[in-house]
Amino acid sequence: MLPADVGTNCSALARHFPEIGLAFFETEACLAYGEGELPPALGGLPVRWHMHLPLDLPWDLGPEAVAAIILTLAEKVAGLAPWAYVLHPPVETELLRVDGPELLRVDGPEQLRCLALILARRGLPPKRLLVENIQGRDLERMWPVVRELGLGVCLDLGHMLEHGQEDFLDLPGLWAQTRMLHLNAPDPARPGRHAALGALDAAGQALLGRLLAGFAPGGAVVLELFSPQELFDSLRFLSGFWADLAGRKENAT
Repeated sequence: MLPADVGTNCSALARHFPEIGLAFFETEACLAYGEGELPPALGGLPVRWHMHLPLDLPWDLGPEAVAAIILTLAEKVAGLAPWAYVLHPPVETELLRVDGPELLRVDGPEQLRCLALILARRGLPPKRLLVENIQGRDLERMWPVVRELGLGVCLDLGHMLEHGQEDFLDLPGLWAQTRMLHLNAPDPARPGRHAALGALDAAGQALLGRLLAGFAPGGAVVLELFSPQELFDSLRFLSGFWADLAGRKENAT
């Protein structure tokens, strides 16, 4: 957010928000983090924590390798006791090297299932692993595994709008699994980037209302913006939007 280190950013955010997400987006760089990047003083901030796992996890090496990375990163922030780990699911099909030169084709849902079971055996319960919708029909393909193992879900508003995933709200049992919302608007000028919530059109605002109405207490609503102006503009927008939504509910009853 600020052009500064993690500690400075987290200290600034802790003055305004009750929860902070640590964005561990790049595997190699994050594995190299030490006290310089993750100072012990973070543990003294009066916030709850969660972690966003790297976007470039090596799924081609198999679930064991991915699990080892996740557990190593989790150990780096064990003192912060993150309650959740947000995961971009594996792609639909990967080639995994097995004993010898052979290649075994394993689909995304099976990789997710194997990963979750490995992590569970090593102390990270499935409910703390939140599968995020990112593109295409990813969450729909993963849904049988999510329900079977009791994995959590992180719904991203911007991704839903950008990829036409509004029908994901009809997945059976969705709200019982959904423990986090990522709120942002698709940026029409920069495809794939996040814009402030004020950029939402009528359809986007309608979907935002459905997400907030269906979301159960106890999870986290995250403004996933990456500049101070967009973040606080969105905070003001959301405050007004929520007040208007609550008012409409009261008038309806």
